Amino acid sequence: MKKILITLLFPFTLFSQEPIGSYKIFSKEFKISATEPKENGDYSLYVDGYTFDATVSSGGIIVENKKIDDFINGWEQAKEKYIEWTTTAKENNVTDLNKDIKVKTPKLSGYFSYGSWKFDWNVSPYFKYLISESKGKISYALVLYTGKMQASDNEYIDCDSFAYAFYSIEDINKFISLFDQKLVTDHFEKKNSKEDLFKD
Repeated sequence: MKKILITLLFPFTLFSQEPIGSYKIFSKEFKISATEPKENGDYSLYVDGYTFDATVSSGGIIVENKKIDDFINGWEQAKEKYIEWTTTAKENNVTDLNKDIKVKTPKLSGYFSYGSWKFDWNVSPYFKYLISESKGKISYALVLYTGKMQASDNEYIDCDSFAYAFYSIEDINKFISLFDQKLVTDHFEKKNSKEDLFKD
């Protein structure tokens, strides 16, 4: 019964979140949205990602506030490798590379749109470092992949990995900054103070 209740509540939660920031992947804008913090301070961030699956219109990962520190720590460690490996690649004229970055990331939940919202409660994100060359330009990327997702309510419904790909330290840092708790508290405090002006 508990599992059924969770499945029923999450679609409702998905539509009760509000955007607190945005970022870009391949020039396309994506949102990070938050649920309103509960009395105990708990909230969740829904982080839209870039999909490689033509059958899925949108989706991403859910980062609960209790896992944000571990999630960001993973990004910070991966960023250090990105800096180190990019320096090494430039010094040695490496123009093609696909290498795993072995840092620890927390287990997360994921969501994707397939007719209706589907959820995967067991997502294991992983990082890769990519170097590619196109028309004489070399690109150095840090990418977080979600891995394949499978709907919790139907084992035959799945989607390919979502990705969070960044090509500069500036873009990586901007993405990390969007997980600041102050963005969530400020947003909902401002919203609630405005609503308080119009009491019943």
